[in-house]
Order: sequence, then structure tokens, then C-alpha cells
Amino acid sequence: MSWVPGPWRRKRISSDGLDLPSVNDLWERFWDEPWPVLPFAGRFRSDIRETDDAYIVEAELPGVDKDAIDLAYHDGVLSIVVEENRQVEEKKEDQYLRRERYRGRMERHFSLENVEADGITATFKDGLLTVTLPKRKKTPPSHGRIQIQD
Repeated sequence: MSWVPGPWRRKRISSDGLDLPSVNDLWERFWDEPWPVLPFAGRFRSDIRETDDAYIVEAELPGVDKDAIDLAYHDGVLSIVVEENRQVEEKKEDQYLRRERYRGRMERHFSLENVEADGITATFKDGLLTVTLPKRKKTPPSHGRIQIQD
């Protein structure tokens, strides 16, 4: 490792040329990005499983309030939309030491055909949204002889 001076502070450069953040940079970033905002850093993670009877969609939404989730199934598409408006305040007497506001929106759409829409269920516990979409019952194929008319 070698030290290369930057315009405002010294940076560490590894032997392969990668710019490495200093411990102070990591520490500042940790405190500058409060936990409640982290879910909105990008798209939320999700898993989709298929069983013989249903599709199961699990979406990780840590720190999100249940009331901020809008869940819909329309024309073969499951939509999960999260929209939150948060305010973080830390006061010391009458002066604000820190006051932040955040408004964020995330959404994901999943195409899942052959779903019995009336049977869809959802639960939300410990930041994990689980949506179960039952499949429609398969009808046995009809077959038989077809007679040709004169």
C-alpha cells in the first residue's frame, strides 16, 4: 500500500491501484446514512418460489411500516409498491442538532400467470413480506374422436 495525497486529504491506494476508503470515511458514512433510510438505497430484494399449488414471493423490506406497502395483482402482474415519508429528529432543548426528512418510493412488478386471484394471501412480519399466489386448478385435457360431417 502507498499513500497518495488527494486534493483535500490523503487517500490509500492499494498495490492493484484501487482507491480504498479510510476508516474515517467509513465511520462518517455510517453516521451520515441513518438506518431508517437504508431500505430506499435501491430496489428491495425478493425471492420467488414455485410449488405444485402456488407461487410464493418474499420481499425483504426492513424498517418499512406495513401501512406504507401497496400490494396489487392485475392482469397477471403482482405489484409491490412501497412509499414512505419519514422524518428523523434529534433535539437538545430548543435547538436542532439534527433534523432529516426523507420521502422514498420503491416498486417491483412480477409477471405470474395462471393465478387464482381470489385466493392470494399476504403476511408481513419482521420486515419480510410473503405473498402466496395459488395456481388455478388444471383442467384435464379433453380428447376424443371427431366425426367428419358430409
